[in-house]
Amino acid sequence: MFVDKEKCKQCGGCYSECPYQLIVEGKDEFPKLRLAAKKTCIACGHCVAICPVQALTLPEMPVTPELTPEQCDKVARDLRVSPEQADQFLMSRRSIRTYKDKLIPRETIEELLSVATFAPSAKNGQPAQWIVTSNPEVTQELVGHTVHYMAINNVFPGVIKNWKKGIDMILHGAPHVAIAHASEDGFHPAEDCSLAAAYLELAAHARGIGACWAGFLMEAAEGCRDLRDRLQIPEGHGVYAALMLGYPKYRYPRIPRRWDAKVRWLD
Repeated sequence: MFVDKEKCKQCGGCYSECPYQLIVEGKDEFPKLRLAAKKTCIACGHCVAICPVQALTLPEMPVTPELTPEQCDKVARDLRVSPEQADQFLMSRRSIRTYKDKLIPRETIEELLSVATFAPSAKNGQPAQWIVTSNPEVTQELVGHTVHYMAINNVFPGVIKNWKKGIDMILHGAPHVAIAHASEDGFHPAEDCSLAAAYLELAAHARGIGACWAGFLMEAAEGCRDLRDRLQIPEGHGVYAALMLGYPKYRYPRIPRRWDAKVRWLD
């Protein structure tokens, strides 16, 4: 780790926030990396991000190349939201099941996926890999595979009957679906992909885009060979998240009530 000693204020933030305590105080009282860092560092970037004076540069590590302060976006204070704004944003998110006949620009979807990479993941592994349909025709093709899988296994007859009537109860006519898959051998692939999908869903909400978890498709993607082949899911990978995406047909002007949080305090 390169430390600009002319800038460093020796505040100790990098020592305190390193997840694996790989930064220690050197003999000159400036921070330095332990020898274990080469094998243990997960390249989370905490040390570079937390330094208030841009004194640290992280050399090449297992996950990312050299990270410098100039490569990090600065947190803009004027973009910070109040607790009230954050609360309303989170509570106003709805699972959308009726969509406009309008495609989401590819660059907008790419923005959502970029935000999703900032979701927490075990050891900063960022295991989620995404498959996104580019148009309604491909999206409906995936629905067809899912319904066929249901018919073969004799489950959800109501969904199958509606499909025959031209009613899509799998993806509800969404123009796009985003599917997250990851290696089953990872530390916590299900949790990591779920968190990434949650970030994507909230980023979509901020842009006026609706989303809803596609549970039927996820289940079929685990057992339907035709669907897995169409998605080109690698061997040894599980499908851990799937989100319908599209512009909502209706607006929700109110926030419904929820049960109070069930809490037991431990003293």
